[in-house]
Amino acid sequence: MGAVLEARSLSKHFGTFAALHDVSFTLNAGEIVGFLGPNGAGKSTTMKILTGFLAPGGGSATVCGHDLVADPLACRRAIGYLPEELPLYLDMRVDAYLDHVARLKGIPAAERRRAVLESIEAAWLKEQATRHIRKLSKGNRQRVGLAQALLARPPLIILDEPTNGLDPTQVANFRDLLRSLAGRHTILLSTHILGEVEAVCSRVVVVHRGRTIADEPVEALRARAARAGRVRVRLRAGSPELFADRLAAEGWAAVLDGDSVVVEAAIERRADLIAAAESAGGLRELVEERRSLEDVFRDLTSAATPVGPGPIAAESATPGQPVA
Repeated sequence: MGAVLEARSLSKHFGTFAALHDVSFTLNAGEIVGFLGPNGAGKSTTMKILTGFLAPGGGSATVCGHDLVADPLACRRAIGYLPEELPLYLDMRVDAYLDHVARLKGIPAAERRRAVLESIEAAWLKEQATRHIRKLSKGNRQRVGLAQALLARPPLIILDEPTNGLDPTQVANFRDLLRSLAGRHTILLSTHILGEVEAVCSRVVVVHRGRTIADEPVEALRARAARAGRVRVRLRAGSPELFADRLAAEGWAAVLDGDSVVVEAAIERRADLIAAAESAGGLRELVEERRSLEDVFRDLTSAATPVGPGPIAAESATPGQPVA
């Protein structure tokens, strides 16, 4: 499948603060890709550049073959954007608001009604179409935001924390809605919720300190978590304290927890661990504690080499200085 978005070595400075150093990734047609990173990592800056709110300081990007700098209007026409805080005209009806946005997007009058109806149906808003936005729940307001992003069927949809503030039922419904859009659109989903990524994304791009540090399928992250799982070991006899000390001396990452020893043990080393337990008093119990995607995410961001000003520099920036 062809590339819908290609970002190559994007960089951006605000004064002396480097918000982005080297962000690169590609989105292919029909993908839903999670865009992750800790606060201050550069996610917001990247999305503002891709959607035309900021000019890149360096690097390049193309959207559906159009260069972001040389042909910004064509890029914007190919993108539907739902920011984290979308300004809505609360006194307007849903259909009137979408018609207004369609006019702003330059959709011809002859096509406008059809475009509005299509976006209402795609966002599951048919029952809310004639209601005033003020009377809608938070979840349905987010659907209105998604509907305006879907107007004119853009190939690329960029969503910034779309489920913030939704209750669990609304979150589940919104995830179902995103899955229903896969194939018709390519979606870049920025979120802090790793469960959301597991539920709807096929691939994950992780940024940290202004650069891309991982670009992997979700299945690869799950496999990484399984390979580096924790194991809880209990002995039939012998001292768990001495066993923990022995493992630590042999280079294992082991900590004592009551009468158990918790060990970081990759799958390929489990046999060695069992042998060590048998020689230390006999193995009574071995329980695997699977690591989560949150654990893998922490590993990725803590292991990334710091480049340039990090989060401390961002937090200590002078008042009014933009940060990612």
